[in-house]
Amino acid sequence: MRFQVSRAQLLDAVTLVSTVVPPRSIKPILQNVRLLVDPVGVTLLATDLEVAVRYRLEVGQVTEGGDLLLPVNKLVGILRESVSDTVTVEASERSVNVRAGKSHFRILSEDPDEFPGIPSFTDEGSFSVDRESFRTLIRKTSFAAAREKSRYAFNGVRLEVEGDKLRMIGTDGKKMAVKTVTLDSPAVVERPPVIPIKGLSTMERVLSSEDPKVRLLVDDKQVIMRSGRAEVATRLVEGAFPRYENVIPKETPLRITIEKEALARAFRQAAVLTNEESKAVRMTIEDGQLVLSSRAADVGESKIEEPIQYEGEVISTAFNPDYVLEGLKVMDAEQVKFCCSGKDTPARIDGEENYIFIVMPVTLRSG
Repeated sequence: MRFQVSRAQLLDAVTLVSTVVPPRSIKPILQNVRLLVDPVGVTLLATDLEVAVRYRLEVGQVTEGGDLLLPVNKLVGILRESVSDTVTVEASERSVNVRAGKSHFRILSEDPDEFPGIPSFTDEGSFSVDRESFRTLIRKTSFAAAREKSRYAFNGVRLEVEGDKLRMIGTDGKKMAVKTVTLDSPAVVERPPVIPIKGLSTMERVLSSEDPKVRLLVDDKQVIMRSGRAEVATRLVEGAFPRYENVIPKETPLRITIEKEALARAFRQAAVLTNEESKAVRMTIEDGQLVLSSRAADVGESKIEEPIQYEGEVISTAFNPDYVLEGLKVMDAEQVKFCCSGKDTPARIDGEENYIFIVMPVTLRSG
């Protein structure tokens, strides 16, 4: 087996697929990348048994095809430290020679037949979505999912299809983001999956400007995304996703209208004088002004006022500023409505079309 390829292109491809390779594993075989070489290119495969990537790379010259299994960290190191524009890869019985200019490396390889199988995409039952719409869904919802491994179904984002509407929902029980986009044509997904964050971030990472559209295939155990060069398969998160519709406030006695950046700035200022023990910003209305305040022992206290428009009754409540700022950061809107339903009930921030952000209040200590 022998081929020649651009060093930079091969480095980019190996680096991309290496993001799913576990740094440590009880199965050392998973710390490898598999290269399937045919007359016109190389297909790279990597997996941690939860997320799998198949990435296609066209190469300059293939003398002979073959099948390789190489340690991904060694291959990345060689490609990153070399300065040659091209590299030549040539395999023998159980080793691989990599030549980059005047540098020569011999890597011991393993049996590619021992590498786990990786799911393949099939068109039947799949549906298409605009690349940027899919990216938007991921960016605006995945941040709200739980990072703690013990949260089970909270560790992923729920995907729903209703006719020509595709929706993603992420929540950790303290904040929630819901985004909806429109599909080119109606699709059917009978059992909405919960996709792990690592799978979603890998899907987003492989997308490029070459992909105006991507296709998704959903079954009971996995979701597979196919773009022009790549396929990403991810197992689903187990467990029952919460009934998120019940969390969205239907009635909000207090509705505050304010510039998004002004609200974000006020929360950032108030957050300065908080600490981990007192991560709360109080919010109320005084003399027609929005008042945010914070207080923490051995730190100090703050009071920030911003002009607003509001309607309804005055409600005093408090929020973790980090959660509010996370939602505002991804929201495409110049002006937002901060809608409060009660002192101890969820608040809703509106502003972007087809996007809902919910944040739970925090309980203030007395005094």
